[in-house]
Amino acid sequence: MSISVPPTTCRSTVPERIGLHTRLRAGSEERYDELHRAVWPDVIVAIERAGIARWLIFRDGLDLFHYVECDDYDAAIVELAGDPVNVRWQAEVAPLMEKAHDYSGKSSDRLPVIFDLG
Repeated sequence: MSISVPPTTCRSTVPERIGLHTRLRAGSEERYDELHRAVWPDVIVAIERAGIARWLIFRDGLDLFHYVECDDYDAAIVELAGDPVNVRWQAEVAPLMEKAHDYSGKSSDRLPVIFDLG
């Protein structure tokens, strides 16, 4: 019996794992959820092309917690910051955000790891 593992777009076998915190404006939850149930296909392509293998977003009320896997998060964010598709997507999402994702490279939205099971 062989086990096949689907290929990943990440450029490394040991991905960098990033946690992020962003926050919605009150009343924008439904629109945010709606947008993310149908992320534009070109946005998905841009994220994968930037080398991000996985991006999960969890919501608790207005707080959003992101989990991202990639071998070089800083490089991926620089690439996405200049990608016209991502710029359009962020313009759509920005009005919904009280604290938006930081594409400046200063990473003020990153969460520190306090526990890692392995």
